[in-house]
Amino acid sequence: MNREVLSNAESQLRQPLRERLRADFAAAAHAVVAAEREAARAAAAQLVLVERLRVAGLALHFTDQSSGGPRWSEQMVVQRTVVTELAVGAHLSEMDARRRVDTAEGLAGAYSATRDALQRGSISYRHAEKIVQHGALVPTEAVPDYEARILPIAERVSVQRLERDARAVAEDTRSSTSVERHAQAAEGRRVVLDAADNGMAWLSLLLPAVEAVAIHNRVTGLGRALKAVGDPRTLAQLRVDTLADLVLNGEPSIPGAPRGLRAHVRVTVPALTLLGHDDAGSADLEGYGPIDRLTALELTRSAPAFQRVLTDPATGVALSCGRDSYRVPAALDELIRTVHSECTFPLSCTSSATADLDHTIAFAEGGETSFGNLSPLCASHHKVKHHTEWKVEQHPGSGGSAGPIVWTSPAGFAYTVDPTPIARPVDPARLIPRFVGAAPF
Repeated sequence: MNREVLSNAESQLRQPLRERLRADFAAAAHAVVAAEREAARAAAAQLVLVERLRVAGLALHFTDQSSGGPRWSEQMVVQRTVVTELAVGAHLSEMDARRRVDTAEGLAGAYSATRDALQRGSISYRHAEKIVQHGALVPTEAVPDYEARILPIAERVSVQRLERDARAVAEDTRSSTSVERHAQAAEGRRVVLDAADNGMAWLSLLLPAVEAVAIHNRVTGLGRALKAVGDPRTLAQLRVDTLADLVLNGEPSIPGAPRGLRAHVRVTVPALTLLGHDDAGSADLEGYGPIDRLTALELTRSAPAFQRVLTDPATGVALSCGRDSYRVPAALDELIRTVHSECTFPLSCTSSATADLDHTIAFAEGGETSFGNLSPLCASHHKVKHHTEWKVEQHPGSGGSAGPIVWTSPAGFAYTVDPTPIARPVDPARLIPRFVGAAPF
């Protein structure tokens, strides 16, 4: 009895200590977030100075100093002079310095709202950089609309997710067709070999996104198959090893690697796009983003199977996969990976095609294997959920659709991850029937 009383007393003494430690942790987390905002404001001030450097360089009218051979234009000389000055002085790579100069120029010009958001600390420097970078492809007259659409997104998502969304919004504003731009870009496909230290090298490929995603998915499948039979290598190592094996030998020769395994890619194509409507929205390649209509049509012609997906016209979020898949587990798996195209932790990382399906409420704790209790999590963030104090909840959507997933950090910050829109939301005005050429009553 005395031991029980002593144990209760010790527990009561420890509880205030635990609460103080948690308060300290939350205070430190809030301080870090506040410091990030200060860093953003400092970045805004620094970009003002970078723009001053660029303007000063233009005023000097630097000219080509070479004594022979092809000569650079004044614009090229000024650009390289400013970029190299910044890169050397700030210990940056030339590529980073060039992006910084371009970002500073954009914020001083057309992207005033982005500049204001950076000065407030509501976005980071990298967010501003991505907005300006993808805005370079936007026609001048469409920049205000592009910025108005992308800036609210930038204020609530990671830089990685902003990259995908900015590319999609920029795509909507461009005058040339996506087919024309893809055909032109595909002409520049190439393989690049760069030396690295310790007997290593980088082998980079610039190729159409469909082939790139298919290659990545195939070597991921081969790597997972080898892991399943006990291969001690990491999945990252196995992707490289199986890719090298395929290229050099034609078929997998690593013991345990399955032969005949082929890549699977998922492309979402609006039905109206298949019928030739140019304004029906772009097709989407899972793990990449928007692709041109011609590539999408070529893929659908040779697709081994189709799955009908009903989407909410107002949000573009999947509501149902219909009855095309009879077996419930397979259909449920397909539906969840369609609704959430990425790992649902609030950081962009891996496609849902290579993620695990996790029970939000553990099965052992009474959680159901149901649409409202499953979501894709990559192996890394799956461990975060189970080994840290991050908490996750799924909330139902309207009309039986998928709702948001809310993650709460150990410091008490709540982050909402919404379902992935797989079709471009429809303007409500387009849903109103229009009768063209009808006879008067």
